[in-house]
Amino acid sequence: MQEKRRNWKRGLGIAAGVLALLAICGLVGWRLLMTYFQNLYYRTEYAPLELAVDDAGDCPAEHHLEDVPWFATEEAYCQSNSLQMIAAQQGIEEPRGRFDFLMGFTYGSTEVPGELTFLPYSDPETGFVFAAPYLGLVRRYYVTDDDALYLDALRYYLSQGYPVRVGLDMGVLYSAEEQLPHSEILVGYDEAGFYYYETVCTSPASCEPGRRPPGDEGLYVPDQRLLDAVLGQATLVSYPWRYSFTLFGPGSLEENLGPVWTRNGQLLVGGAQYGPRQGADAIEALAARVEERGVKTGVAANRLGLEAAVYTRRDNAAYLRETFAGQPDVERAAALFSRAADDYQAVLDSVRDGVADQSEAARIAAWLRDAAAAEREAGEIFLARGR
Repeated sequence: MQEKRRNWKRGLGIAAGVLALLAICGLVGWRLLMTYFQNLYYRTEYAPLELAVDDAGDCPAEHHLEDVPWFATEEAYCQSNSLQMIAAQQGIEEPRGRFDFLMGFTYGSTEVPGELTFLPYSDPETGFVFAAPYLGLVRRYYVTDDDALYLDALRYYLSQGYPVRVGLDMGVLYSAEEQLPHSEILVGYDEAGFYYYETVCTSPASCEPGRRPPGDEGLYVPDQRLLDAVLGQATLVSYPWRYSFTLFGPGSLEENLGPVWTRNGQLLVGGAQYGPRQGADAIEALAARVEERGVKTGVAANRLGLEAAVYTRRDNAAYLRETFAGQPDVERAAALFSRAADDYQAVLDSVRDGVADQSEAARIAAWLRDAAAAEREAGEIFLARGR
């Protein structure tokens, strides 16, 4: 933690100098400053480890893990599904809602700059960092710009019994037009490619949602397609490296949930100083843009984020009610998630045929603001519980 603070102080000192040049550099200078902070965030929060030759030892020509169950949903729970499969290999059997909660994956929102939408998720990479100790696991995140070393390391760690989680562009993986950050679990390889368990079995993936026992062959991706897909996500989100993957191994168990409540509360409330708006702030920003643009809002074109907001908030509510039954504050938070889900559903129903006039835009904005208020209140409940 002290090292992170030192990094931020160094970053702020340099940023002050950069700000003095903005009058000269204009937009270019601003972009450089944002890139600096973005890279600082990735390097401090993700704790990347540079791949070395020792991470790519000798391994057999083919190998497949036989102890990883395959969990896949129709809904966009790719990140928590990934962690659920890895934990199950370690004998940790928990419902998916537990992983959403520990990661904070569905307990926050992120603004999509320049678009009339938001994503009802938080950064999964920091979620993996935070959740691992509560599962008795240790997380390691490897990066490199060397494609050959990357492929060799994937094969080596698979041969050592590790399921390997990779973040990639789903559009590149399936030759689709839409770019979409995604998460897959590699479970095997041969000399030309890799076998993986798809986490979201819906088009264009050729699998069915559900749970399959360990040993299923999975889907197959050639080496170059995998490299392109991983690089695609790195490019999409501007990582300061080309290729990355995540491993989890046994570690010490953390049982105090106080920090989980606090972090999830902060994710819901928002208040990010740098980068896109977060939490309730992101939802309120969308409401303001809808009201401002009226019939030209375009919000109807971004159904996926709103649909995800409906089912993630309903699932959050169900998990909280079941896991913390009889605890009034958490039951109140569950009711607030249900209210937010109803608001998002009302928005979806309203924009099905576009936005007819300014009065309808105002109603949509009101539903979004009510959802934001509900999520902010839930966040405050979590923060109080964390204290």
